[in-house]
Amino acid sequence: MRSRRTVLASSPVKPIDAEGFESLFQRDTDPWNYAGSPFEAFKRRALLRACGPRRFGRGLEIACANGETSRPLATRCLNLLAVDASPTVVKAARRRVRAPGLRFEVARLPAETPRGPFDLIVASEILYYLTPSDMVALLDRLVRALAPGGRLVLLHHTIGFDDAAQPPWRAQRTAVARLGRTLDLVLLRQHRRFQVAAFQRPR
Repeated sequence: MRSRRTVLASSPVKPIDAEGFESLFQRDTDPWNYAGSPFEAFKRRALLRACGPRRFGRGLEIACANGETSRPLATRCLNLLAVDASPTVVKAARRRVRAPGLRFEVARLPAETPRGPFDLIVASEILYYLTPSDMVALLDRLVRALAPGGRLVLLHHTIGFDDAAQPPWRAQRTAVARLGRTLDLVLLRQHRRFQVAAFQRPR
């Protein structure tokens, strides 16, 4: 799960890419204080509520970072695959979070999107770091990877910041519209700084 705050900059900043995140995580594997921030804990609770009460078979977490969200997600799944493009942060996640059925792997998206099928897919704080074309490619692959009856959950900021590849609100809105073509929207909740949406594939 990625997290950002609004940044006012006097000059344009280049959008951060996989190499940029790797460099960032080499300096600090918890740059947004996932472990200690009350706001991050609030977002995790919102994300888990959107997953619903059921226990899933196979789960996939996209952009897992240091595994702080992987820990509670693993309790909802018999097996959880958590992926991130940064080898450094994946290594850190493997060290700090261990749970039955939990596996961390390096994957660059959308090219290396796991194929599934998965009963739960979570994509949080990642879509707006992708170009619009890469985002669409990732969403389409996630839809194909979702098992019948499976749930796909998105959580993204809707405020602006300077190193995104596209405006966060636009990325979330586009994603919700695109996923709604083939999946059933079962939850859409706007918070002050972020939105969470949950979709279900018909059986």
